[in-house]
Amino acid sequence: MADSMDFPAQLAALQKQYAMQLEHALNDLKSRVAGQEQDIPRSMLTDIHARLHKLAGSGGTFGFAALSLQAHSLEVTVQTWLERATAPLPLQWAEWKAGLLALGDTLTSPEASLLARHPEAPILPPAGQKQACIFLIEDDPELGVKLKQGLNQFDYKVILFPGFADAEAAISAESPDVLVVDIMLEGQIPANGTQGTASLFARLGYQLPTIFLTGRSDFQAKLAAARAGGDAFLIKPTDIPTLAAHIERLLREREHTPYRVLIVDDDQILSEHYRLVLTAAGILAETISEPRNVLAAIERLHPDLVLMDLHMPECSGAELARIIRFDQTWLSLPIIYLSAEGGLDQQIKALGSGADDFLTKPISAPQLIAAVRARAARSRKISELMNQDSLTGLLKHASFKNQLTHEVGRALRLAKPLTVAMVDIDHFKQVNDTRGHLMGDQVIKTLGQLMRQRLRRQDSIGRYGGEEFAIALPECTLADAEHLLDDIRQHFAEVNFVHDGQSFNVTLSAGAASSEQFSNAADLLAVADAALYEAKHAGRNQVRTATTRKKPAHGN
Repeated sequence: MADSMDFPAQLAALQKQYAMQLEHALNDLKSRVAGQEQDIPRSMLTDIHARLHKLAGSGGTFGFAALSLQAHSLEVTVQTWLERATAPLPLQWAEWKAGLLALGDTLTSPEASLLARHPEAPILPPAGQKQACIFLIEDDPELGVKLKQGLNQFDYKVILFPGFADAEAAISAESPDVLVVDIMLEGQIPANGTQGTASLFARLGYQLPTIFLTGRSDFQAKLAAARAGGDAFLIKPTDIPTLAAHIERLLREREHTPYRVLIVDDDQILSEHYRLVLTAAGILAETISEPRNVLAAIERLHPDLVLMDLHMPECSGAELARIIRFDQTWLSLPIIYLSAEGGLDQQIKALGSGADDFLTKPISAPQLIAAVRARAARSRKISELMNQDSLTGLLKHASFKNQLTHEVGRALRLAKPLTVAMVDIDHFKQVNDTRGHLMGDQVIKTLGQLMRQRLRRQDSIGRYGGEEFAIALPECTLADAEHLLDDIRQHFAEVNFVHDGQSFNVTLSAGAASSEQFSNAADLLAVADAALYEAKHAGRNQVRTATTRKKPAHGN
């Protein structure tokens, strides 16, 4: 495709076009204030504020970071004057005016692009996974294209709109997964992005996950975004990896797998009623009437919550809760008593046996659903915090190894291939030494995010240690895995990171092994790691696969 193949040239042309328009915009601003004193008309001050806001947001994105900082400072001052509805003092006006007239002095050659190059050809989403659609409402066409192309790298489908009129028509036809809105939309109706978003949601009758972009960082701007239903608030110039991370978070929250609840009650009719109520609410619920079968059910279902009757003939709920807690695996599993026991002393005593809460029968369907959802959500969040790496959100080392053992067993049972890959960031120590650990963390987070975007939901990804990652790819051949890993490698190499105004790129190496060659988790990890070691010694920035049934001696 010509558009994709010409991307570097198109990016350079956009940057050049912006620089040409920038000179005109600065001259126009200077002419508007050149002969003005501090009693400038409010309408003109409002217009100047909008122009400075646009410069503050777009300048840094196109490589003029100093311009962005200065324009933002001037914009904040104007905003203060507008909010106070008072004219500036003569000295204040003179200082502000001098700063505006000196905006052109901040211009040097534009810094390296803040965005990565576009891939040579579009990459389709993994089989069975829908490509997320993002609607971007941005009145600045160059900035809009820049943001769109940057998000395309993270495998998002982005549709750009200059204002709400066209966007609303498209949303009515097909709702996007996430809405990204610039707060100030010059020349559009409405021109205020938060007002436009609130009005849009009122007409639609529902809200969409929404991220606001703005050059303002004051409380009033954040309050307006919160009142409009915003889920995130990002200050321009926008960092693409950060924007993509917020989008991914919203998608995960919206598309979580159903909560799993195990209902333990000897009253089978009542427990079935609870099951139906919860199932109708989108919760995966199972029932157990015999306490002796509970441990096996927990092992199979891995519930987010156990809903248990307190009084059962074979053993009490309190006794069963203690039995469950004997297994350290289930120490954090929430157990909620659901009983007609109304005595406060008895409830307190029952809670002392290892349960977490007490719901009193009878309980209405809405109350049950609300209680289960709230407690299951908290349980899942705690589980994620325990099992996921805090920096990347990926599985921790131990959690990944447990998941891999499960996947190996599943692959053997189904006679399906499983590929395991080890991925390592090349020369990562140099990134930390020359750019700092915060930048190193950004590189690690971006790779983790990119892998989540380009892999399937059934794939498991773990941060194995430092800058090394491990991946389990169920029902994936070694050849398919090699192609997928190489796609990730290419995309990661094209991501531009920016530190102190300087742009730099980072590469990765990967090794992979298949369960068709090695039948246990330990061998798969060792062989994949050995293939990674070969990729490193062959020059890095490449993918190697284990093509022999003999286990290599080196496991680094």
